[in-house]
Amino acid sequence: MVDAVQITDAAFFESPIIFMEPVPKSSVQLHNGLLGGGNLWNAKGDRPSFGYTDREAQRLREYVINRGGFIYMPTHGNTEAAMQPAMRVLRQILPEYHLTTIPQDHEIYNSFYELSGPLRFPVRKIGSTILHHGPYRQLQGVFVDDRLAILVDTEAMMHVMDGAVQKPFFGHYQDRNRILDEFAPAAARQLINVIIYAVTHGNISDYSNYIPASALVDGEIESAPKRLPNAASRL
Repeated sequence: MVDAVQITDAAFFESPIIFMEPVPKSSVQLHNGLLGGGNLWNAKGDRPSFGYTDREAQRLREYVINRGGFIYMPTHGNTEAAMQPAMRVLRQILPEYHLTTIPQDHEIYNSFYELSGPLRFPVRKIGSTILHHGPYRQLQGVFVDDRLAILVDTEAMMHVMDGAVQKPFFGHYQDRNRILDEFAPAAARQLINVIIYAVTHGNISDYSNYIPASALVDGEIESAPKRLPNAASRL
Protein backbone atom coordinates (compact mmCIF):
# COMPACT_ATOMS: atom_id res chain seq x y z
CA MET A 1 0.00 0.00 0.00
CA VAL A 2 1.28 3.45 -0.91
CA ASP A 3 0.39 6.37 1.34
CA ALA A 4 0.41 9.46 -0.85
CA VAL A 5 -1.00 12.96 -0.91
CA GLN A 6 -3.75 13.47 -3.45
CA ILE A 7 -3.44 16.47 -5.74
CA THR A 8 -7.20 16.85 -5.57
CA ASP A 9 -7.31 16.94 -1.75
CA ALA A 10 -8.99 20.05 -0.38
CA ALA A 11 -6.07 20.55 2.03
CA PHE A 12 -3.43 20.24 -0.70
CA PHE A 13 -2.84 24.00 -0.86
CA GLU A 14 -2.48 24.21 2.93
CA SER A 15 0.64 22.03 3.06
CA PRO A 16 3.81 24.16 3.24
CA ILE A 17 5.95 21.23 2.04
CA ILE A 18 5.20 18.23 -0.18
CA PHE A 19 7.50 15.20 -0.40
CA MET A 20 7.55 13.66 -3.87
CA GLU A 21 8.86 10.10 -4.02
CA PRO A 22 9.34 7.95 -7.15
CA VAL A 23 6.97 4.97 -6.90
CA PRO A 24 7.59 1.88 -9.08
CA LYS A 25 4.46 1.06 -11.04
CA SER A 26 4.51 -2.52 -9.77
CA SER A 27 3.74 -1.36 -6.23
CA VAL A 28 0.62 0.67 -6.99
CA GLN A 29 -2.53 0.41 -9.01
CA LEU A 30 -2.29 2.29 -12.29
CA HIS A 31 -5.11 3.78 -14.29
CA ASN A 32 -4.23 4.71 -17.88
CA GLY A 33 -0.58 5.04 -16.93
CA LEU A 34 -1.33 7.28 -13.95
CA LEU A 35 -1.41 6.46 -10.29
CA GLY A 36 -4.96 5.78 -9.22
CA GLY A 37 -6.52 8.71 -7.37
CA GLY A 38 -4.10 11.32 -8.66
CA ASN A 39 -1.07 10.56 -6.48
CA LEU A 40 1.78 12.99 -6.77
CA TRP A 41 4.50 11.21 -8.64
CA ASN A 42 5.00 7.87 -10.35
CA ALA A 43 8.43 7.26 -11.81
CA LYS A 44 7.26 4.96 -14.59
CA GLY A 45 4.30 4.76 -16.92
CA ASP A 46 2.84 2.44 -19.53
CA ARG A 47 3.00 4.98 -22.34
CA PRO A 48 5.42 7.71 -23.51
CA SER A 49 2.84 10.42 -22.88
CA PHE A 50 2.59 9.44 -19.21
CA GLY A 51 2.05 12.46 -17.02
CA TYR A 52 -0.46 14.54 -15.12
CA THR A 53 -3.83 15.63 -16.38
CA ASP A 54 -4.10 19.31 -17.26
CA ARG A 55 -6.01 19.97 -14.04
CA GLU A 56 -3.42 18.18 -11.90
CA ALA A 57 -0.54 20.03 -13.55
CA GLN A 58 -2.34 23.34 -13.05
CA ARG A 59 -2.89 22.64 -9.35
CA LEU A 60 0.81 21.82 -8.92
CA ARG A 61 1.75 25.06 -10.69
CA GLU A 62 -0.66 26.98 -8.49
CA TYR A 63 0.84 25.33 -5.40
CA VAL A 64 4.44 26.18 -6.30
CA ILE A 65 4.14 29.55 -8.03
CA ASN A 66 1.17 31.34 -6.49
CA ARG A 67 0.69 29.65 -3.12
CA GLY A 68 4.36 29.56 -2.23
CA GLY A 69 4.51 25.80 -1.65
CA PHE A 70 7.74 23.82 -1.41
CA ILE A 71 8.42 20.43 -3.06
CA TYR A 72 11.14 18.01 -1.94
CA MET A 73 12.23 15.40 -4.51
CA PRO A 74 14.85 12.76 -3.61
CA THR A 75 16.77 11.03 -6.40
CA HIS A 76 19.40 8.30 -6.33
CA GLY A 77 22.16 10.43 -7.81
CA ASN A 78 22.55 13.01 -10.55
CA THR A 79 23.12 10.97 -13.70
CA GLU A 80 20.67 11.33 -16.57
CA ALA A 81 18.92 8.08 -15.66
CA ALA A 82 18.68 8.95 -11.97
CA MET A 83 17.30 12.41 -12.72
CA GLN A 84 14.83 11.33 -15.41
CA PRO A 85 11.72 11.03 -13.17
CA ALA A 86 12.31 14.45 -11.61
CA MET A 87 13.00 16.07 -14.97
CA ARG A 88 9.81 14.58 -16.41
CA VAL A 89 7.77 16.13 -13.62
CA LEU A 90 9.48 19.52 -13.89
CA ARG A 91 9.10 19.70 -17.67
CA GLN A 92 5.37 19.20 -17.37
CA ILE A 93 4.49 21.43 -14.43
CA LEU A 94 7.14 24.18 -14.71
CA PRO A 95 8.50 24.20 -18.28
CA GLU A 96 9.52 27.86 -18.09
CA TYR A 97 11.69 27.36 -14.99
CA HIS A 98 15.15 25.82 -15.03
CA LEU A 99 16.82 23.41 -12.63
CA THR A 100 19.96 25.01 -11.20
CA THR A 101 22.64 24.22 -8.66
CA ILE A 102 21.86 25.46 -5.15
CA PRO A 103 24.71 27.68 -3.91
CA GLN A 104 26.84 26.25 -1.12
CA ASP A 105 26.02 29.22 1.10
CA HIS A 106 22.26 29.12 0.52
CA GLU A 107 20.01 29.71 3.53
CA ILE A 108 18.64 26.17 3.39
CA TYR A 109 21.94 24.93 4.85
CA ASN A 110 21.63 27.30 7.83
CA SER A 111 17.90 27.69 8.44
CA PHE A 112 18.20 25.87 11.78
CA TYR A 113 21.43 23.90 12.02
CA GLU A 114 24.60 25.45 10.64
CA LEU A 115 25.79 23.05 7.95
CA SER A 116 28.70 23.54 5.60
CA GLY A 117 26.67 22.34 2.62
CA PRO A 118 24.88 19.23 1.37
CA LEU A 119 25.70 15.80 2.72
CA ARG A 120 26.82 12.84 0.62
CA PHE A 121 24.81 9.60 0.51
CA PRO A 122 27.05 7.26 2.55
CA VAL A 123 26.55 3.95 0.70
CA ARG A 124 27.25 4.28 -3.03
CA LYS A 125 27.22 0.61 -4.06
CA ILE A 126 26.79 -2.95 -2.80
CA GLY A 127 29.06 -5.37 -4.61
CA SER A 128 28.43 -4.70 -8.30
CA THR A 129 25.05 -3.04 -7.66
CA ILE A 130 25.17 0.76 -7.78
CA LEU A 131 22.81 2.31 -5.24
CA HIS A 132 23.67 5.93 -5.91
CA HIS A 133 24.61 7.13 -9.37
CA GLY A 134 26.97 9.85 -10.46
CA PRO A 135 29.58 12.03 -8.77
CA TYR A 136 28.88 14.00 -5.64
CA ARG A 137 28.11 17.67 -6.12
CA GLN A 138 25.81 20.36 -4.80
CA LEU A 139 22.08 19.80 -4.70
CA GLN A 140 19.79 21.18 -7.39
CA GLY A 141 16.60 23.19 -7.26
CA VAL A 142 14.08 25.44 -8.95
CA PHE A 143 13.86 29.08 -7.88
CA VAL A 144 10.68 31.15 -8.20
CA ASP A 145 11.30 34.87 -7.64
CA ASP A 146 14.52 34.16 -5.70
CA ARG A 147 12.69 31.66 -3.44
CA LEU A 148 13.85 28.06 -3.54
CA ALA A 149 10.57 26.35 -4.41
CA ILE A 150 11.68 22.84 -5.40
CA LEU A 151 14.63 20.94 -3.96
CA VAL A 152 15.94 17.97 -5.92
CA ASP A 153 17.94 16.11 -3.29
CA THR A 154 20.37 14.14 -5.44
CA GLU A 155 21.90 12.72 -2.26
CA ALA A 156 18.54 11.39 -0.96
CA MET A 157 18.87 12.18 2.73
CA MET A 158 15.31 10.95 3.25
CA HIS A 159 16.45 7.49 2.14
CA VAL A 160 19.19 7.55 4.77
CA MET A 161 16.46 8.01 7.37
CA ASP A 162 14.37 5.22 5.81
CA GLY A 163 17.35 2.88 5.79
CA ALA A 164 18.22 3.57 9.40
CA VAL A 165 14.74 2.34 10.35
CA GLN A 166 14.23 -0.46 7.82
CA LYS A 167 17.73 -2.01 7.95
CA PRO A 168 17.68 -2.95 4.24
CA PHE A 169 21.07 -4.68 4.02
CA PHE A 170 21.63 -8.32 4.96
CA GLY A 171 24.19 -11.11 4.66
CA HIS A 172 27.70 -9.92 3.86
CA TYR A 173 26.47 -6.33 3.68
CA GLN A 174 24.83 -6.01 7.09
CA ASP A 175 27.56 -3.60 8.18
CA ARG A 176 26.05 -1.02 5.78
CA ASN A 177 23.08 -0.79 8.14
CA ARG A 178 25.45 0.45 10.82
CA ILE A 179 26.73 3.12 8.41
CA LEU A 180 23.18 4.36 7.88
CA ASP A 181 22.55 4.33 11.63
CA GLU A 182 25.62 6.46 12.28
CA PHE A 183 24.81 8.86 9.44
CA ALA A 184 21.09 9.23 10.24
CA PRO A 185 21.46 12.09 12.78
CA ALA A 186 23.32 14.19 10.21
CA ALA A 187 20.68 13.40 7.58
CA ALA A 188 17.96 14.39 10.05
CA ARG A 189 19.62 17.75 10.65
CA GLN A 190 19.67 18.49 6.93
CA LEU A 191 16.02 17.49 6.53
CA ILE A 192 15.05 19.65 9.51
CA ASN A 193 16.75 22.56 7.76
CA VAL A 194 14.70 21.81 4.64
CA ILE A 195 11.44 21.77 6.62
CA ILE A 196 12.27 24.97 8.52
CA TYR A 197 13.09 26.71 5.24
CA ALA A 198 9.80 25.53 3.71
CA VAL A 199 7.62 26.81 6.56
CA THR A 200 9.43 30.15 6.82
CA HIS A 201 9.19 31.02 3.12
CA GLY A 202 6.29 31.25 0.71
CA ASN A 203 2.70 32.17 1.46
CA ILE A 204 1.14 29.02 2.90
CA SER A 205 2.46 29.25 6.45
CA ASP A 206 3.33 32.50 8.15
CA TYR A 207 6.43 31.60 10.11
CA SER A 208 8.68 34.18 8.48
CA ASN A 209 9.45 35.61 11.94
CA TYR A 210 10.50 32.25 13.34
CA ILE A 211 13.43 32.45 15.78
CA PRO A 212 15.10 29.29 17.15
CA ALA A 213 15.03 28.93 20.92
CA SER A 214 18.83 28.90 20.97
CA ALA A 215 18.85 32.42 19.54
CA LEU A 216 16.66 33.61 22.40
CA VAL A 217 19.05 32.08 24.91
CA ASP A 218 21.86 34.03 23.26
CA GLY A 219 20.18 37.31 24.12
CA GLU A 220 18.07 38.12 21.06
CA ILE A 221 14.81 38.27 22.99
CA GLU A 222 14.25 41.91 22.02
CA SER A 223 14.09 40.96 18.34
CA ALA A 224 11.53 38.21 18.93
CA PRO A 225 8.05 38.73 17.44
CA LYS A 226 5.44 39.92 19.93
CA ARG A 227 2.64 37.73 18.55
CA LEU A 228 2.19 34.20 17.25
CA PRO A 229 2.45 33.61 13.50
CA ASN A 230 -0.90 33.64 11.70
CA ALA A 231 -0.43 29.97 10.88
CA ALA A 232 -0.62 29.13 14.59
CA SER A 233 -4.31 30.01 14.64
CA ARG A 234 -4.98 27.06 12.33
CA LEU A 235 -3.24 24.47 14.52
